[in-house]
Amino acid sequence: MKKRIIASLLIMFLIIGTAACGSFGHSKDNRKTNDDAYKVWNIDFNEEPTTVTLLTIGDKPTNGMTEEAVAEINKILLKRVNAKLDIFYVGWDDYLHRYNEIISSKNSNIDLIGTGSDWLDAWPNARQGNLLPMSREMLQFFCPETYSRVTSAEWDKCSYDGKIYFIPENEYTQWTNHGFIYRADVAREAGYDKLQSWDDITGYFRYIVRKKTEMIAWDSDGTNTIIGLGYLMSQKKYNPIYEVTTYGLWGAYSDGDGKIVSPYYEGDEFIKFAKLMKEWDMIGVWRAGQKGAGDETDEFYQGYSAVVQHHTAQYYNVIEPTLKVKSPSASAGFYWFGEENANLMKTSILHGAMAVSAYSKNPEKALMVYDVLRNDRTCYKLMRYGVEGMQYVSPDGKKMEKPRGYNADRDDITTNFWWGRRDDYELLDTEVNWNDYYKLLDSYKHVAVDYPWDGYDFAYGLDQNKLQAVIEVCDKYIPEITYARYSIPPEAEVTLFRDALKAAGIEDITRQLQKIKDTH
Repeated sequence: MKKRIIASLLIMFLIIGTAACGSFGHSKDNRKTNDDAYKVWNIDFNEEPTTVTLLTIGDKPTNGMTEEAVAEINKILLKRVNAKLDIFYVGWDDYLHRYNEIISSKNSNIDLIGTGSDWLDAWPNARQGNLLPMSREMLQFFCPETYSRVTSAEWDKCSYDGKIYFIPENEYTQWTNHGFIYRADVAREAGYDKLQSWDDITGYFRYIVRKKTEMIAWDSDGTNTIIGLGYLMSQKKYNPIYEVTTYGLWGAYSDGDGKIVSPYYEGDEFIKFAKLMKEWDMIGVWRAGQKGAGDETDEFYQGYSAVVQHHTAQYYNVIEPTLKVKSPSASAGFYWFGEENANLMKTSILHGAMAVSAYSKNPEKALMVYDVLRNDRTCYKLMRYGVEGMQYVSPDGKKMEKPRGYNADRDDITTNFWWGRRDDYELLDTEVNWNDYYKLLDSYKHVAVDYPWDGYDFAYGLDQNKLQAVIEVCDKYIPEITYARYSIPPEAEVTLFRDALKAAGIEDITRQLQKIKDTH
């Protein structure tokens, strides 16, 4: 099979000529060439079908409905590429450790790997040899439709040392910027048309504590530390590097000179954050010591917690429409971190990327399968939404809703296909307030900047021992500072934190990151 495919590949290159290798666009002419490419795959349908295993993140479904959707997908894959899809799930519990363990195993039988540079160690796994290095020619032949829809500049961001390691999710608009989801109806009672700053959030919390005694301002369990980064991004135009630590410990100011900095380690902003968190603790924003905290999202629906801390997509796709169903008289609003100073980064095109396992026995067939999943509209809808009539109905082909009698526990599917979504294939859920969503996106559009760190392998060249030591310091101090779990003045606590960071080697790591940036 592989020899036949490789022979066809050589024929194709003779047909299309070397000029095509320099053309990377989204034109109809490119798509026509791709139809020709499908023909020269020259697949032997008399051979035993190849099973391609796709690794995704999430708990494996147990109601049997996902298997029915995959069975429909496989009918298409068998006809197109003589292959079948199998989905391998890495459960959410300790997911990153298990994910890295599985994809580094030569015996895992994984072919396609969902990955991300900012949350799934994409670059470290590429550097460690767990992901297959691919040429543009290989992708152009085995993944032609997708290849034609990725620009040359985008392929560069997926590359290291002249080889491509990732296929980007470059055709999907998503916002994973975080903020506070709040009760808009209660905020109006407190005198706020809209919460637009940390001062507004603080005033809202004070109102909840004083006037809404049946509610907890924020029933946090004390593990959420992203609000520290959110505060820093709200004070200055700080663009964190998400690839190095989950805290966004290092980055650069978009209105600065490009110097790598850590506002956790220097400047006044983190001290101000520590003071504000001490104030929130004294106000009574959360339970003392977070003891007995419940699920803040469920409590938000019940009118018990006044905020949920999450991101834009979760707000519009899940929390706001669910609140309308569970509490029709309530309404939700969203304050996004950085709103007051218009500091917003677009989501990386490598946030939801696809890679091929370096240990795959069928890398070429894996790319063919991915190309069909991403670009065949019927296959795409099966992957994203399930079987029409069972998981959704879409009379106009643009919007969707749940069928009559739909029960999520019984009928839902879980493929978690976050590695190649396309805006023009997505269906609009009628439960979502799309008018308000598009208004928010319009406001984002006018201020958002491209994620500046795509294509940088910041993990390569760092002293890993010192980096780990710095992370351990952060693991100790940042939760303490975020929830005021100390008895000394905030300034003194931040000083202890910064002294520990210096001893761990943060200044050396900063210099190494600067060198990587300057030599990129």
